Amino acid sequence: MAIPFFDQLPKFKLRVQDDRELQDWLREEMEKLRKSSSALKSYEDPRDVARYERGNLEKLLRSRGYYDAVVRQSVTDGEILYRVNPGPQYLIKSITIDMPEHLRQGFSDLPLRVGDPLIASKVLEGVKAIENYLSENACLLNIDVSYRATVVHGEAAARLEYRVEHSPEVRVGEVRMVGLTSVEPDFLQGKLQIHSGDCFSRNKIDAARLRLLRTNLVASANTEVSDPYQGLVDITFLLQERRHRTVKLGVGYTSDEGAGVSAGWEHRNVFRRGEKIEVETKATPVQQSLKGQLLIPRFLRDKQNFSARVELSNEDRDSYRAKSLTFGAAVARQLSRNRTASVGTELKFSQVDEEVDGVPGINQDENFRLLAFPLGMKWDTTDNLLDARRGATVAFEVKPYVDLRDTNTSFLKNILVLTGYKTAGEMRYEPTLALRIKAGAITGIPNLEIPADERFYAGGGGSVRGYGYQELGPRVLIPPKVPGEPPKLSDSIGGRGLSEISLEGRFRFSDTWGGVLFFDGGNAYVDPEPNFSDLFWGAGIGVRYFTTFAPLRFDIAFPLDRREGIDSDYQVYVSLGQAF
Repeated sequence: MAIPFFDQLPKFKLRVQDDRELQDWLREEMEKLRKSSSALKSYEDPRDVARYERGNLEKLLRSRGYYDAVVRQSVTDGEILYRVNPGPQYLIKSITIDMPEHLRQGFSDLPLRVGDPLIASKVLEGVKAIENYLSENACLLNIDVSYRATVVHGEAAARLEYRVEHSPEVRVGEVRMVGLTSVEPDFLQGKLQIHSGDCFSRNKIDAARLRLLRTNLVASANTEVSDPYQGLVDITFLLQERRHRTVKLGVGYTSDEGAGVSAGWEHRNVFRRGEKIEVETKATPVQQSLKGQLLIPRFLRDKQNFSARVELSNEDRDSYRAKSLTFGAAVARQLSRNRTASVGTELKFSQVDEEVDGVPGINQDENFRLLAFPLGMKWDTTDNLLDARRGATVAFEVKPYVDLRDTNTSFLKNILVLTGYKTAGEMRYEPTLALRIKAGAITGIPNLEIPADERFYAGGGGSVRGYGYQELGPRVLIPPKVPGEPPKLSDSIGGRGLSEISLEGRFRFSDTWGGVLFFDGGNAYVDPEPNFSDLFWGAGIGVRYFTTFAPLRFDIAFPLDRREGIDSDYQVYVSLGQAF
């Protein structure tokens, strides 16, 4: 039985005469082909594998300009040895571009020169460069760029010719949308960014289709382009709306909080212009919440959204109990492709019960009416929200609070979160290095005057795995009730400073299975200054099952700085999506 985590193919060695760089490149490409070729894995005899792979090697060599290469293979004790004599690398003798003269004069960005090696990828880059130039500088109805490479064996050279097929130049006539039943057409019209009289561009049409699909209101977006008339063409977008209502159910488990369930309902087109209402409830043994949210896209201007929310929450933590009702509203504006800024207001009514027997100053059963004005900025270049493999994020929030019942209770809460992702896609198992750094600071009033549910805590599945949820942070000594007994430490009381760092190595063994090695550190402090030198560390391993939506994760983590009587030997986490 084949085990998907391990190769079943025979090992191989590769030797290229007098060219170590070419040898390393061929070996890497052979490894990639072994991973992706189902036909190759059907062979059982190493000699059959060798014959098949020799053909692959010859193709790879030609793609690098080695048209006289000689490949020999031998099999010894089930191991394959390939010997390659590459011969001369063919060079480009001449380059010609056949396109209309009025377009040819402005083009000068071909990534190839006479005398360069005839490398297939570079030749295709030349095709792409011409296509991009024509898309931006011409109104061609159809852009069809082909190439022909004529090899001259006697000179170890080649003549390269690019050709642009003839096509009329046209402009946009009428722009129509058909197929809409409940979405207002003028709302989606702004997503097209194509107007009558514009220079015709299929790239702009493709970009418009993508923007329509990203609204989550459209299931499919196809186009029809009319025959040219009087130098114009009409564009018709054939749209099929999505179902606008969705029911969501979820489950999760952590060994420190227990099992949790969630349910939700959303309507993405409430008032026929993409407005979304979402209702969600979550329940674990220690926290229950019910939240409703309204999102209005294109609020007052393009690339600006308005959101309003209300949330009812009940928490029963080791260190405090809290009930709260929160109302909030915010406006978020997309400043550029990767930058978003937000400003809002929030009013929170809460009842917080915090008590540590025998410790003065920690005996709090108060009601708060906290008014806040959060300001946020986010920079995001990641490629996937729930399973990022490339890019980075920087998110910063400043949140000033004032208690309307007691204006002396005012404080400023700041949070900074940095993440980064780097994937070596050409390596085996496509490893991804993921990093997260989080820092927080609360200033304005002493620690114990801040409501317990607003202080910083560390530990848990989204923080430092291996430690219980909110188990890291400052603690106080509880005097003994019986003379002679040693004092005990309280549960974490939370702090004004927070420092966290997480490092993950993520691996993909197949299209559906992967693994993770991770290392987390963090702590919370009485003083607001983040401190990355006094951290508690945890480490562990995890398994990922990749669904079409997001990875399902199972992690087991171990505390490296285990505290006797406080920390368990390990913690288990099961949920949807990567840890960060």
